[in-house]
Amino acid sequence: MSCWNNVWQIYFLHKFEVMIRRYLFLIFVILPLWSGAQTLYYVSPTGDDHNDGRSSGTAWRTLFYALSAASPVAAGDTVWVQAGIYAGEHVVVEKSGTPEHPVVVQGYGQTPGQDPGFDFDYGDTLDASRLPLLDGGDRSHGTAIDLNGAQYVEFHNLQITRYENGVIDDERLSNRHIVLDRIYLTELGDTLANYSGKAIELKSSDNIIRQCVVVNASAQGIYVEGERNIIEDCKVYCDDDRSDNAAMDYYIVVYYGNDNIVRNCYVERIGDLPNYGHGIGAKGDAAHNLFENCTAVNFRDEAFYVRHRGAQHNRFVHCTTRGITQESTGFVARDGASYNSFDACIAHHCKRAVQFCDSDEDDGAQYCGRYNRFTNCIFFDNYIAIDFNDYEEDTDVDNNAFYNCVFDGGNTLVNVERNNYDNLMANCIVTGFVRLETDSNGYTLNFDFTYSDFYNNGFAMPVGTGNINADPQFVDSTLNDYHLLAGSPCVDTGTSNGAPTTDFDGQVRPLGNGPDMGAYEFGGQTGVVKSVEQDMVVYPNPCSDVLFITTTASAIKEIRIFNSAGMDMTGFIRMREPEGNLQVLDISNLTSGVYWLEVSGSWKMFVKR
Repeated sequence: MSCWNNVWQIYFLHKFEVMIRRYLFLIFVILPLWSGAQTLYYVSPTGDDHNDGRSSGTAWRTLFYALSAASPVAAGDTVWVQAGIYAGEHVVVEKSGTPEHPVVVQGYGQTPGQDPGFDFDYGDTLDASRLPLLDGGDRSHGTAIDLNGAQYVEFHNLQITRYENGVIDDERLSNRHIVLDRIYLTELGDTLANYSGKAIELKSSDNIIRQCVVVNASAQGIYVEGERNIIEDCKVYCDDDRSDNAAMDYYIVVYYGNDNIVRNCYVERIGDLPNYGHGIGAKGDAAHNLFENCTAVNFRDEAFYVRHRGAQHNRFVHCTTRGITQESTGFVARDGASYNSFDACIAHHCKRAVQFCDSDEDDGAQYCGRYNRFTNCIFFDNYIAIDFNDYEEDTDVDNNAFYNCVFDGGNTLVNVERNNYDNLMANCIVTGFVRLETDSNGYTLNFDFTYSDFYNNGFAMPVGTGNINADPQFVDSTLNDYHLLAGSPCVDTGTSNGAPTTDFDGQVRPLGNGPDMGAYEFGGQTGVVKSVEQDMVVYPNPCSDVLFITTTASAIKEIRIFNSAGMDMTGFIRMREPEGNLQVLDISNLTSGVYWLEVSGSWKMFVKR
């Protein structure tokens, strides 16, 4: 018996030892992976890639090494990159994170984790003492950051200049989850080469581009393909006129992708540049994308656009375009783009507020554009309101509709340079136009006008059911406040057939016996704030990053902004040079909330989204 007892004791001791070893493996190997343990690494202009990178005193020298396969950086780790110049870096990302534990690259000033207090915008100079600056030294060569198929990687607080390309991802893969946050890019692309200079190009899905600023990328500012990408609070500018190829072509474009969101973005073509420019839009097979609260300024080709037959079911909501030159073009549907919607959008001081045209880009001409819908839009002080333009192919434009829009002031309501039929205008207000149509190619206007008010125009009211010819009684059309006064003949006189269910302010329609004509339902919220003491309007309201102020006064002497607690926030806004009676405020640095605007002693309230 004693012999068998010894055998069993040895057996159980062996089993117990095996079990202990397994548990120790779980405790010391697997458990740290579950706990999401994070290692901090450091990169510094005075570092050395032979260091261990574990402290600011033993930092690496290059971001290239930190994100290479040779470094120890793993999922969940953060790489802190100190301010300074990183000359000639060409970073190829060979690290990936996981959904719970991304790899994070974080630029900083002198103390990791401290707010660098640097907010770059047009007119500012990149500052390597505030944030790390990747300087390629040659606009005709190289890429600053090649994402190289990486997943779950975040970049925060970096400056990039003088490369051919900024941040590039050429692989069309889903679930990439790249985050680009506060990346400032300038002077990209060979100014003598054709289509050189891409600031940000992501061809994958599930990425976020946030608070990035691009100035002078010769080919394109921000470009995305794929699904479910988000571009928000970004700005793209160009003022480079040194050559025909220097000026930017596409500012923000969604190309071949669905369910992407472009929100609170601002783009501007500054000056009369050789490239007419494309502002913000959808191209190729880009469908079901949302463009919201965006602003585009001074685009001759197209400020907001949908182009090609695959560009369908895209939505533009509360987007504003402003022309500087007489050649500016606002909202464009072209090359067969169809079933897109534009709601509560504004175009002013453009040569063409809305344009339909066609080219041979999309495998040959078939039709121009159809079933596009404009609702609650405001078009004022445009030379041509609706342009059936003859560029380039002779195809039809049909079945597009304008509901509850305001057209105020211009030379021509509809320019007819191509065959058109079954287009509709209903519940609209048209005032101050010289002529109904112009016809340079012998085409006839085929447009149904119903339940609309035609007042103070240089042409007779068009024949159509429910049309009227009466003063719409705007609150103040001289200051572009198109809310209706009590007693307006446009109240309750529209048709519910096809009408939008809300107005420009988001107020439910109808509030009375029927929908009103025009962009605003009488009795709803006030979307434009008018001063009693001074003839002035601020719009749009609510707003996103840009607030416009118009006034009959010759100049605005002083502007101050206060939050709801009474704190002076004026230092957080930027004021562009006034253009006549128009003042443009950049309020992107303000957080969402209610604010008070003091202008030369008068007070107005506005809401920042």
